[in-house]
Amino acid sequence: MIEEALKSYSFIQPEAVFIRHNENMTYKISDGDKNYLLRIHKAAEGLDFSTSYGDTPRQVFIESEIELLRRLHDIGSIKTQYPIKNAAGEYVTRLESGDLVTVLSWLDGEDLVNSPISEELVCQIGQMIGTLHHATAQIPDVKRCCYDEEYIVRMSNEIKKACEAKHIEEHSYVLIEKVLNHIKRILADEKQNFIIIHADLSKSNIIYDKGSLSPIDFSLSGYGIPEMELGDIICSLNKDEYIPSLVAGYESRNNRNINNAYIKAFSSLSIIGYIVIHHNKVYKDETFVKAMSRWCNTFFEPVIKQLEE
Repeated sequence: MIEEALKSYSFIQPEAVFIRHNENMTYKISDGDKNYLLRIHKAAEGLDFSTSYGDTPRQVFIESEIELLRRLHDIGSIKTQYPIKNAAGEYVTRLESGDLVTVLSWLDGEDLVNSPISEELVCQIGQMIGTLHHATAQIPDVKRCCYDEEYIVRMSNEIKKACEAKHIEEHSYVLIEKVLNHIKRILADEKQNFIIIHADLSKSNIIYDKGSLSPIDFSLSGYGIPEMELGDIICSLNKDEYIPSLVAGYESRNNRNINNAYIKAFSSLSIIGYIVIHHNKVYKDETFVKAMSRWCNTFFEPVIKQLEE
């Protein structure tokens, strides 16, 4: 597949290095002194992203992601990757298998997975997110995922399937359902505040280079509230004590007032999203079983208590 994909672009002597395979198969393409990111839009076996995409064909979201990245590049207030056309002058390439391919510019730097985290860096992350949201708020009418009450219903249905298949225990299912019901009410109340968010922001999807931060991988981006984004990154940082610095950074770049009480709830939603997508693949993994117990104790139960007060 990678050889066929490379032939569709105007590369001269491309060399492909595999990066990872989640919702896409991603490769770093080196061609002379230039680098690119090539994505074959084929999800890894056992991963289910239908809760995000709903009934809309994946191609619609691939094409709209390209449009989103083009508009962000044109706005220019935040550094992101931008799409590269193929030899036929198109942004999306279809392989003989029917799988779709896109190529993006390459961003130099390293992700934050192995970086030391400080209050200063967390504040900078908040500033980056605030700048991103200020830019996406200027972009109307892009067909993206919608993280609303219907999305929560789809998550609830999948969590029920996970319980029925004995991938998670009944106790965990009951707690998750309570969290989802609270979040559904929050999203219904906050519908007027929806903007385009990254929706998959973690340490692995932020690139640090020469003192600046850039978000990558907008595959799951869509409409939601800012607290959902902030909850995602706090979940990735795994330290609630960073919330004040994150929010301070955000509000220094964006005039939206953040409801701190929602952030822990959306950190829990980030974990539930992981369970929804991965449970068919990881339910036998002892690490996952232990994590479920920890998530119930440190995320789901405290969030339920907080939201019911």
